Amino acid sequence: METKHTKRYHLLKWGAGLGLLCLSQLALADEEKTEAEIRWQAMSPIANLYLSQANAEDFIAQGDNEKSRYNNYAGALAYYLMATERDSSNIWAPYQAAGTLAMLELKEQAIEMLLQADNRGLWQYIMLEEDDELNAIRDTDEYRTVLKNSQSRYLQHAKDTGKAYIYQPKGPAPKDGWPVLVWLSGYGTEGSNSAHMAKLLTTERAIFIGINGTEKLNEHSFRWARTETESSHQAVQQALAKAAKNSPVNRQKVALMGFSQGALHSAHLLAKHPNDYVGALLLSAGGMQTEIQASAPAGKRLVISYGEQEHSSNLALDKQLEQFFSPGNQLQVKPHQGGHFFDDAWLQKYPDYVNFVLELN
Repeated sequence: METKHTKRYHLLKWGAGLGLLCLSQLALADEEKTEAEIRWQAMSPIANLYLSQANAEDFIAQGDNEKSRYNNYAGALAYYLMATERDSSNIWAPYQAAGTLAMLELKEQAIEMLLQADNRGLWQYIMLEEDDELNAIRDTDEYRTVLKNSQSRYLQHAKDTGKAYIYQPKGPAPKDGWPVLVWLSGYGTEGSNSAHMAKLLTTERAIFIGINGTEKLNEHSFRWARTETESSHQAVQQALAKAAKNSPVNRQKVALMGFSQGALHSAHLLAKHPNDYVGALLLSAGGMQTEIQASAPAGKRLVISYGEQEHSSNLALDKQLEQFFSPGNQLQVKPHQGGHFFDDAWLQKYPDYVNFVLELN
């Protein structure tokens, strides 16, 4: 028996094919029929994706664009439904459809799509628990059941939280062991994205360690905890112990480097564990833990870099960190003209920043 879902999908497929016919008809149409042209312009992207055999990820990306750029939830829904049909194993398509339907106050359909995501193995517990788009169905039994199911699956999928990617230098180690630069990446990224920075600096002069955040949001997407930083410190210490198994490590020359949420956690770790870290490179700090519950350390070497066009809350945080670390430390403040991203001249400046923080010659 054909379900409501399959009927809806068949209508979408039929509509995509009809769109192609409309295009050829428009070529012969009277110039006055602008309404048809406008309607085709709205339909053509999804029709073209369908006819070009685009994969589910392509449809999801277009749906995300409709929401984020145009606040067009109805348009986004069409992409998510097509993605749900295109790949029967894709979890994210029905999940996104559920959130979009909930925002459109179509609660029954939203629950139906969320259950479909659950049947496909939804494990993104953290995102499900915090997703504001699902507020309209959050008090339902179905939502609570899916949340519980995703929580039980999360542990199986989140085994790579805190995973360290270690880049060892070539050649013999210095007498006291290798200095170490530990990278804490920003929200939604992963430690393996740091390979290019490791190659720029540390192939001969220091060990470079990139670490996944301690909480997993989605595949290849991590964050650091929002309410505490001790789990981040433990992840760094475990990574240092792992690195020391293969090369001598100078534990007196371990510096932290982080972007956005990773920068904020780096600042917390330097303040709370001053005996473990010699300094930090803080890039565009941002996140939830804005008040450091520790006294300011002394004798540290820091670089704080941020964009002058950042959000006011980030600028305030950078100023707060500058004031916190200024007394008794060697601090360089390096603003740039951009926003919440790396300095355009980052590749040229980065080695000098790290040389300063680690006191490399």
